[in-house]
Amino acid sequence: MSDVQTLEIAADWADRIDELDAIERRVLIAWLNESEANLRAFTRMHELLRDPALLAVLEAAKPLSVLPPLPDAVPQRRRSDRHPRPALQRARGMRIAAAAAGLAAVVAVPLLWREALPPAPKVAAVAGVLHTSPVGMRAQVRLGDGSQVTLDAASAVRVAFAAHARPVTLERGAARFDVAHDASRPFSVQSGQVRFTALGTNFSVDQLPGAVELHVYRGRVRVDEPGRSPIVVTGGEWVSVGAQPLRVQRFDPKTSGAFDSVWLSADGMRLDAALGRIGRHSAVPIRLADPALGATRLSGRFRLDTPEQSTVLIGALVGMTPQRRGDAIVLARAKGR
Repeated sequence: MSDVQTLEIAADWADRIDELDAIERRVLIAWLNESEANLRAFTRMHELLRDPALLAVLEAAKPLSVLPPLPDAVPQRRRSDRHPRPALQRARGMRIAAAAAGLAAVVAVPLLWREALPPAPKVAAVAGVLHTSPVGMRAQVRLGDGSQVTLDAASAVRVAFAAHARPVTLERGAARFDVAHDASRPFSVQSGQVRFTALGTNFSVDQLPGAVELHVYRGRVRVDEPGRSPIVVTGGEWVSVGAQPLRVQRFDPKTSGAFDSVWLSADGMRLDAALGRIGRHSAVPIRLADPALGATRLSGRFRLDTPEQSTVLIGALVGMTPQRRGDAIVLARAKGR
């Protein structure tokens, strides 16, 4: 497929990104995952369509009739027939694609031709500024670029911004990121071997036993994990990375209270994940007698500000007994079960 055709399809998707239903979003993600060129084209077109200054330049530069024509054979657009685009909106997407193809000859706009996702520079483990939150308390941090970070209790992030990238490492716990837009310096969060790159977004990353959870509240986040093809997760979706198989799921960002509530809402949550979150609010470590018990599924609502009582309640629900062993609370299978 030619570059112009790829840009035309990318423009079509970018022009409708706020209108896509759940099925169309999954089709878009599949198309983005087909190749790096698709992802680059979509990111370029999305930036262009969201930048009023660039649109004004394009409108004033040349009329459509003098821009390079699109090829006669245009690939079929991948969208649901239930949401056909109005003719004017479709023409706008075509014009943006044509403008993108001829932009270098019309006006110098380096933004459009930049690599969308340059790799974050390698940063030494001791570099950067460490931000932490104490047990039982969340913390708000405003970064130098204007981004906001909400640290969950007992969490830590290391910020090591560079000239052309904004790498952050989640060293423990969980954090939510409201990223300030700066397309020339991609914002990424590293958690273990997994890297999450923001494409203009608000998202959270949560380190759990055996997995890292990503929730995207707004925008899009690219997920890179060794041995897997990159995926893009969009607003209202979450994914557990490290779990098998990798499955993108939906959630409601308006009702999710993970970072502004004293409640932990579990709906089929793994026991080790629930105890990990509750444990961030406990001065006494909470453990499982047998790590294999962590796969037990749990549903219910539990207060984070009363971790010992919540642990007792959880134990009663799953047939386990909390016991004080040394300096820790240990959940063990109740006798006879």
